[in-house]
Amino acid sequence: FIIENYRHLNQLREQLILDCGAEWLRFLDEHYHPVSKAIGHLATIDCLFSLAQVAKQGDYYNNQEIIIKNGRHPVIDVLLGEQDQYVPNTTNLSRDGERVMIITGPNMGGKSSYIKQVALITVMAQIGSYVPAEESTVGVVDGIFTRMGAADNIYKGRSTFMEELTDTAEIIRRATSRSLVILDELGRGTSTHDGIAIAYATLEHFITDVESLTLFVTHYPSVCELEKVYPEKVGNYHMAFLVNEEESAEQKGIEENPEFITFLYQITKGVTARSYGLNVAKLANIPEEILKKAAHKSKELERLVNMKRALHRMYTKKSHESYFTYIIFLQESESETKLSKICDKLCYQFQLKLWIL
Repeated sequence: FIIENYRHLNQLREQLILDCGAEWLRFLDEHYHPVSKAIGHLATIDCLFSLAQVAKQGDYYNNQEIIIKNGRHPVIDVLLGEQDQYVPNTTNLSRDGERVMIITGPNMGGKSSYIKQVALITVMAQIGSYVPAEESTVGVVDGIFTRMGAADNIYKGRSTFMEELTDTAEIIRRATSRSLVILDELGRGTSTHDGIAIAYATLEHFITDVESLTLFVTHYPSVCELEKVYPEKVGNYHMAFLVNEEESAEQKGIEENPEFITFLYQITKGVTARSYGLNVAKLANIPEEILKKAAHKSKELERLVNMKRALHRMYTKKSHESYFTYIIFLQESESETKLSKICDKLCYQFQLKLWIL
């Protein structure tokens, strides 16, 4: 009896080993991989949480800066190839120093490509990728906010300008001092005065309140005055170009012909007061007679603006010389009939001013 029971016990033990092996194999087939992934994710979370806790101790350095030496656009650089090499550019933004770049320059001069280049290099650096630059120091950013391009939203009943301001408002709400903000030609969808006012006020908000690293592209020279207000935080830059000397020599004295330029695609210190839109019109094959009329109108409007500025300066002085200088300026640019009326008006204003004083 004992021998028979012992033999039965051994059989059960062997069956138990076989059943355990079969269940283990089934577990591996059905549950091992999901459980293994879950354990791996938990380990990663634990690691990141531990690093975050250590970083909050305050003794660890997180440089809030974007320093790129001779950076290139990773897409355009490849598309151009070796024969038509992309012009590299340098960027130097720092929270403790100059953190805002106001960028002006001619149309088609490379402004948008430059700011996209900075954004793409920053993204690549965040994910641990190599970047297209000789050297780079890119700190951690909590977001890259961009407002570029012009398009309406007909489904929501929004105009191009409304879309532009809606996007800008969202950036203002979400951006922090650790963000990179890129705004391209803010305010271009409305009248000049309103556009300048919106661009100026918005950029000043980012300078004083948000304090983010900011690239601001504009065709409004008035916005560049913020460099004088915040000299340690703001820098004026432009995309360099050359005026075509040969064409300028041929056109010298011919007022109705526009100036044409050569793009250098190089970021340079300083402000460009003009955008040379007629140069792009020529590149787009706008008819010559339209270009000449546009150039004539452009110079006429430019003279009008200069006259207003001269008149404004004249009111701040108390001498006859200001009026005589202004009259000489008018003689060179206005018809006799119009000049006579303006001179009469100036004489009356000058006498009135003396009487008040």
